[in-house]
Parts: sequence; structure tokens; C-alpha cells
Amino acid sequence: MKRNLLFYGTTDYGEELSNSDKNKFKELREGFENIFVLSQGNQKDIESEYVKVIYSKKTNSQLLNYLNFYFFNFIFFKNFINENKIDVVSAKDPISALIPTLLKKTKKNDFKLIIEHHGNFLDLLLTQKRFYFKRLIALFLKLISNFTYQNCDLIRGVHKDATLSLAEKYDKNCTVFPAWVDNKTFISKKILVPRKNILFVGNVIPRKGVLFLIKAFEQFTIKTGYQNKFLIVGDHPNIDYSNICRSFIANNKILNIEFLMKKSPVEIAELMNNSELLVMASSFEGLPRVLIESGLCNLPSISSDINGISTPFGSEGGTMLYEENNLDDLISRLNNFYEDSSLREKMAEKSFSLSLKLSGEGKFLESWKNLESILYEK
Repeated sequence: MKRNLLFYGTTDYGEELSNSDKNKFKELREGFENIFVLSQGNQKDIESEYVKVIYSKKTNSQLLNYLNFYFFNFIFFKNFINENKIDVVSAKDPISALIPTLLKKTKKNDFKLIIEHHGNFLDLLLTQKRFYFKRLIALFLKLISNFTYQNCDLIRGVHKDATLSLAEKYDKNCTVFPAWVDNKTFISKKILVPRKNILFVGNVIPRKGVLFLIKAFEQFTIKTGYQNKFLIVGDHPNIDYSNICRSFIANNKILNIEFLMKKSPVEIAELMNNSELLVMASSFEGLPRVLIESGLCNLPSISSDINGISTPFGSEGGTMLYEENNLDDLISRLNNFYEDSSLREKMAEKSFSLSLKLSGEGKFLESWKNLESILYEK
């Protein structure tokens, strides 16, 4: 029996599905009767052979958008669930799960509710957006989270230890597997020229440690005479932090750093296939998709030794670890990497092997079908 699956959250799929999203929903559709997405945006709805994406309209007020989607969307959500005979709802976070939870409790709907856990969503939300009364908001959102976690059917996470801890706290079933990685876009390609450049992929925000990486690159080039570039690829949602990074580069006259801004998955895969090293300095990660993507492109990495990266990427994969926030340790690891060609080759091989294990062809659907069997086990 194939069931109807709904993803509920503010993920923006744009005006049309990217090739990566098409591949994602194409794979998932093999295991489900219908797949829907309820999100928020001013684009036209998307209807493809694999998924239907319905956008609720946004206003010019960020606050009003949040209130409309998370708190005032009950009637539309209820009607949509009933009209489309939804069997499984996957909420992007515990706040997105509020309306589904209220519907389950007040109308006795029998759909199954999953809450996705991709990390500390409160930290992500409150540090990436500007809010007044942050403490009051944090308290309010924690109360909602407790309510939705207590009433969900399953928690789906990307980091094993964090997910198990959360599931134990609320006495819930859980499952752990990576977010979607497009293994048809992120593939290893044979290139005719040697790999070069150090690469960072991610939002330019404090949690990602971009300024720390810039400082490390400056010291590394001074000590070693490194001539290639440091390419920083990603969006700049925190303008103040972005300006701090740019000012540091300008004031210290650091050469060979380029901000390439946000790129498509195809462009990122191309950069990964032409780069020699990916670097990270995050203070928190769940199970970073960028390390799986880079691994599929045979790109080794150096990262801070934090949960979500130390295991499995440091223990099984081709990621060299340094002590978090230790500039000297990172520079030492960079030296080790560039001084030993055999080490670089081994790291690339291990990166590819682990990424294939985590997100090879058919792995995403297999993980979802395992999740479904847990939801409906008798």
C-alpha cells in the first residue's frame, strides 16, 4: 500500500523545481502514492509528475509571515489534509508541527506526524534573524516545542546522538538518516587540470566561522606562500557579519579571497570537482550535507571537531579534524595536508566511500521506507 506524504515547512523551492529537487522527489515518488509540499512564497504553485508544491502568499512583513504560516493556517491546513487524504505529515521543525499537532488532537485525524530535527532550530532561528524580545520568544517557542514533541509519532534526525537524546526525553520512536543529497549532480569527474583552491560552501554567518577561516587563510599564506585562492560560496543573510568579514580582508590587505555568493547545485559540484580542499569552522552541525556532497566529488576536507562531524566524517571519512576555535591547530592541519600527497589521496578515497554509503543511489528512498515501517509497525 502506497501512502500520501506531505512536507510542511517554509522551504522555498522557487518558481520551478531545480534538477536536484526533481531527482529527490522522483526517487521518493517510487515509494509513495502522492507527495505534496505546503510552503510560503509569492511564486506560482508547482505541479510536476513527482510532487505538488503549494505556496501560501507572503507579505512585506516578516512577523506577519511567521504568524500566518505557523499559527493562523489551521483551516487551510485542515481542509488540505482532508481533501488530499494525507497519511503522513513531515514538519520541518517543532514549530511547523504546531498546526498539525492541534489538528490531530482536536479533530482526531489519524495521519502520522513526523518532526524533523536538523539541529538546535532555536539557535539557528534567533541568530540568523533579527528579533526583539529574544528571551521571551525563546521561552514561547520552547513551550510549543515541548507540546509538539510530546504529541508527535516519530522524530526524524540527521545526527544520531542528538536525535536519540531527544527521542528518549519525549519517549518517542526515532530514525536517523541524512538530508537529501543529489548523487546525480554531485559526482566525481575526471578533470584535465590539477585541482586547486580552498573552498568553503555555506551561509556567511557567525555559526559557520567564516571570519575564523579568513584569519586562518591569512596566516597560512604568510607562513607557506600559498598562491591559490580561498573561494567562499554561499548566501549572506547576516549583512553585519558579512561586512565584518569584508572589512577584515580589506584592512589586512589579504589577497586571493573571493566571495562567489550563492551558487546552484550544478555550479557547486563543478567547484568541488576543481578544488583541492573543503574547509569548515562550524560551531554546530547536524550531519552536514556539504561534507556528503564534497565526498561524492572526491574532495577531502578539514573541519572543527564538533558533534555531527567528528562522527562519522572524522572517524570514518576523509575529514581531518582540528580543535574548535584553535587557529594554530587548523594551520598545522593545513600544513600536514599540503605536505603529504599520499595523505590527500587517502582522504579523498575515504570521503567518497563514506558519502556513497550515506547517500548513494536509492539510499534516500530506502531510509524513508524504513521510517514508514516504524510508523505503521503493529
